[in-house]
Parts: sequence; C-alpha cells; structure tokens
Amino acid sequence: MSKMKRYGVLFFMFFMLLGAFLTNAQSLTKLPYLANPDIHSITIRWESNEQAKFRVAYGNSKALDKSVFGKLIGSKKSGYLYEANIIKLKTGKTYFYTVKSDDFTSEVSTFKAGVKSKQAFSFVVLGDSRSKPHVFKAITKQVNLIDPALIVANGDLIAKGGNFDHWQTQFFDAAKDMINHIPFVTAVGDHESDEVDGDEAVLFTHYLFPEIDHLKLWYSYDVGDAHFIFLDWRYPFGEEMIQWFKEDVKKSDKLWKFVIMHRPTYNLGGHRVAWGKDVWPELFRENKIDIVFAGHSHLYERFYPLRPTSEQDSWPVTYITTGGAGASLYEAIENPLMAFTKSINHFLKVDIHKNKLKLKAIGIDGEIIDSIAWEKKKGKLNTEYLNLVKPQEEMDIINVFNEPISQRMERLPMVEVPYQPVLKLRSGKIKEDIEFTIRLAEASKGNYEMESVSGVLKAGEELDLKLKIYGRSTLTVSKWGDLKPELRLLTDYKTKSFNGIIIGKLLEYIAW
Repeated sequence: MSKMKRYGVLFFMFFMLLGAFLTNAQSLTKLPYLANPDIHSITIRWESNEQAKFRVAYGNSKALDKSVFGKLIGSKKSGYLYEANIIKLKTGKTYFYTVKSDDFTSEVSTFKAGVKSKQAFSFVVLGDSRSKPHVFKAITKQVNLIDPALIVANGDLIAKGGNFDHWQTQFFDAAKDMINHIPFVTAVGDHESDEVDGDEAVLFTHYLFPEIDHLKLWYSYDVGDAHFIFLDWRYPFGEEMIQWFKEDVKKSDKLWKFVIMHRPTYNLGGHRVAWGKDVWPELFRENKIDIVFAGHSHLYERFYPLRPTSEQDSWPVTYITTGGAGASLYEAIENPLMAFTKSINHFLKVDIHKNKLKLKAIGIDGEIIDSIAWEKKKGKLNTEYLNLVKPQEEMDIINVFNEPISQRMERLPMVEVPYQPVLKLRSGKIKEDIEFTIRLAEASKGNYEMESVSGVLKAGEELDLKLKIYGRSTLTVSKWGDLKPELRLLTDYKTKSFNGIIIGKLLEYIAW
C-alpha cells in the first residue's frame, strides 16, 4: 500500500472515530427552560441525552458565584429530565445562570425573580401554537421584545401529545429562546390529552408539571397583584375541579383574577364551543373573575363583558378566545355581542399596574390589532367598562343553536338521498321560550335544498330536531372534510327580550 493510501485510510479512520465521539457526546436535548415562578424562587429544567452530575451556576452577575445541583426527575425515550430549584432570590432582581456538567456548559441566560405586590408588570397570553413552528417562532420574537414577567398559554402546544418529535420541533425548538428567560405556564389542550391526538397528557405533565397528576391538571399561580387559575378542559362538569376552583379563589386576596383554559365557554367562530355553559359562567361571576382566556378555535375573539340582565349587581366577565399562535386559522364571525374578532395569527399582552389593566392583541409583525383598558376603585369597575356590558342571556341563547347547526356531517347530501342530521337543542337555564327558524344560508341555496324548520323551544325543555338536506350539484370533499360547494345553516331566534341571527360554520364531512 502506498504512503498516500495509508494516510488516506488513517484520515478516514480518524474522522470516523471523531464522528462517533461527537455523536455519543453529552448534549442537552431540551435546552434550559423556566418553571414554577414564585416571588423568591424559580425552577430551571433541562433534558440530556445522558445521565450526568449537573449543577446550575447562577448569580446577580456573569461571575455566577452561586450554584445548586440538579436532580433527575424522570426519563422518556432517550432523554433524561433534570431540574434545579433556586430559592432565596431577591424579588425583582435579574439573575444570570448556566447549566453545567463535567462535559457540558450551556449558554448563559437570565431570569427575573418574582413581582412584588403593587408593582407594575406585564404578561403574555397565547394559544394553539401547534403545527406551524415558524409562525410560533415569529411570535416568540415579538414576545421577547416585550419581555413580560410571565407567559400563560391555553394548550395545544403540539399536534400530537404523545409524539416525542412534535415536542421537540413544534415546541422546545421553536420556544427555546423565549422560555429560557421567561416563565411559561400553560393549561392542557386536547391535542395533549384527548384520545385522538393526545396521550392523556403524560408527556405534557412530564415536561411541564411533573409534580401534578396528569389526569387532574388544574392549578393556580400568583404574580404581583394577579391570580392565575388554570382549568382542565376534560372536566366541564367535574365536581372535584369545581370544588377546588371555589376554594382556590376564596383563598386569594389578589386584586385581579384570570382563568386560563383550552376550550371556550363562548365562541362564535371556529369550533363554536360552549364548554361548561350551564355551570361555569355563574362560577366566574360569583368569584369575580376578570377575564376568561381560552383557545381551541384558531382566531381572536373579544366579547363585550357579559352578565345576566336579571342580575344587574353581579360581576361582568370578559371572555376572550386567543388561538392564533401557530395552528391553521379558522373563520371569524362578527356579532353585536362581540367587541372585536379577526382570523389572524396573534398573541395578547396584558399590563397590570395596581388597579389598572391594559390589554392589547398583537399580530405576528408587532402590529396592534385590538386594545382595551379598564380599572377598579375600591373593588368596583369603572363606569366606562360597565357601559360595555351585554346580556349573558342572549349569548346563552346563541349557545343553544350555534354548535348543533355546525356539527360535522356523517353523510353527504345527495340528490335523491338526503342528509338527515338530528339537532339536539337544550335550553338549559334559559328562562324564556325561544321561537326559531333554521334555514339554509343564501349562498348555499341552489347547490342544496332544505325546507326551513321553525319551532318553539320552551324554557327548561329539550328538543330533538331532524333536518333533510338534499344536494343539487356535484360535491367534492377534501381529505380534511371541506365541502364544495359550501354548505351553511343559519338560525333566526326570537324571545320576549332578544332576537337575532346565528351563523353556523361551513359544514364539514367526517372524512376519517
């Protein structure tokens, strides 16, 4: 063998060995991220491809003159999850930190310790960041410009909750430059916990709430003058969560109270969800919740504050749907009870300073989409805000019809064989009889045929209503169930006090 060939073989072997060494070298598969924010403490978590003796070096300067050892708290697949709890922090101070082992040192990052009572602070709300990490990453850049004290999310961080790769690519890779210096706290979504896409929130809990039962994901946090309550969408009528909620709110003396959950109670666009509609609005009013943030429908909706006209002294609640942080956008529907709605990628910034609140909806490029502000004096809301209040009874009437006329189709309407859905109408706690007519939207006429159906839903009663819809043109269905030509139903409603039109969603065929 010539010298040149021998050298070539040696170089080849050297680079093969180097490649094998680098492949097996210790690395962090999930870069450091913040959890469990408190006024004098914080938790730092990370995941490694190997077990090792880790420590977090931290301090008020880059000298990092203090340290605490990390502990292994779990493992999934090929990753080992560690955390370190840093205590006795000085409120409001900025700290530097890095994660170290004998073979690895992460980049130096920062965190701020807590928010004092009566101290001004901001927090960000976002939802449904799954599926399009490039959109979510663009939003994280805008969030970093704001640098809030806290990020709260309403779930659906990833498309498939039991998929390790989705957690990496759709959440941790996209959010790494945000969650390394801003605490991130989230409600659980259906994509993390349902039977179709989720794994009962096992991975969700592993990474984000290892100390909590993955089947009971409700909890609360205090930051400054605000109390944040996170609910589990799986239990809209669950007595255990309801009782916990009552006790949790009763213990809180914070001026501002917010609820974060995945599925909305009031929602006119997208999925048209009415989560816990017969239970939770009353609980929110009685416990003086200021804003209920939800997602699930991928759009932005801010309702006018709602309370019953029969309870003029009760607490009005503002409901907001914010599901625009990454998933494909849904149709927005305007309504007189809606202050503002738009189908757009966005997040929310909320500023709290003592008795004043300012909220802005911000687009992916930093543009202000919507804004509102109000304040409290001696526990009472200001007149300008109270003048915006709308009747909750009318929203409850809309909820009776909105989801039924928007349900997915199990069969396609044909020329000779109709699609015959049965709409289950439940009046719930509504105290007035509702006269109604369900009909085809104008744009659907000609392509479909349906006799309008009119009736009266009496207060406190239920009604099963069968429709007959015929197809009068060639139909095409996408792999997602989108139907062409478009098919939409409307409901005209009238009571002694209210009347209006409910616009159902474009009907989809169950294609899987």
